[in-house]
Amino acid sequence: MCLVSVIMSTYKEEEIFLRQAIESILDQTYKDFEYIIILDNPDNDLHIKIIEEYTNIDKRIKFYINKKNIGLTASLNKGLGLAKGIYICRMDADDISISNRIENQKKYLEENKYDLIGGISQMIDENGESIYSIKKVPTDINKIKKALRYNQIISHPTWFGKKEVFDKLNGYRNMPLCEDYDFTLRAVLNGYKISNINETILKYRMTSSSISRSNLYEQYLFARFITKKYSEKEIADIDKAKEYVNNYNNYSRAKRYLKANERFNIVLKDIEEKKYLKFIKDGFLLTFTSKSYLNKIYRFFMVTINS
Repeated sequence: MCLVSVIMSTYKEEEIFLRQAIESILDQTYKDFEYIIILDNPDNDLHIKIIEEYTNIDKRIKFYINKKNIGLTASLNKGLGLAKGIYICRMDADDISISNRIENQKKYLEENKYDLIGGISQMIDENGESIYSIKKVPTDINKIKKALRYNQIISHPTWFGKKEVFDKLNGYRNMPLCEDYDFTLRAVLNGYKISNINETILKYRMTSSSISRSNLYEQYLFARFITKKYSEKEIADIDKAKEYVNNYNNYSRAKRYLKANERFNIVLKDIEEKKYLKFIKDGFLLTFTSKSYLNKIYRFFMVTINS
């Protein structure tokens, strides 16, 4: 029996992204794993061809095709049900894992007796060029508990954890746009030990579509609701979360929030490239774009001082 189960769901990622993602797992320095790939788009003949090509080369790949589109949450839960490993390693079909990712995360988790960990991501664009790098992530358990009141700080594509945690929490819940954040909060409220490895383990691809997703404001509202309940030491009710979002969501706020997100990513790139005058200009524009996004930035700030 293998020790690690890598779980990845695919849908309509570009060929080059999918190949880079698969190869980054197959080329890991740690070898004792199964690679569960679930295609959530049965009509995607290109993905079928590509994944079957790799399956014929490397028998560690276990390839499954959903009969119909069921969404990421259900696909991940399906992968968890199929997994035979002691540990679960998450992977997205357009990211790139650093070659020693599994080896280093497994060692860090075991040595420190953690239940679930994440790590640092380097943000890249469609061409694989660096946009900006996250410099540091919180590792102290108690600080993480405080910081989680403001933002998700265990990046979902970097997760590595014990399968028993996923089993005991019955996998992901259908909390729209926040299934990973919801899982993290439930894990902490159930007493599991969570941390981050403070090294870059993943290249996270930010495409133009991911930066400008129309549901970003909706995601922000869901996060605001579930963190409020977390601060009250409660697990959020899914129906009440949906009701909250429906009450506060509107087109005008969502549009301003989306524009602010685009400007925020420009500001981060300004800092990375040390374009300080441009940073001042872009930061000024960002300030007057969306009140809700300023709250999101405040949440980032609170994460920083609490971690």
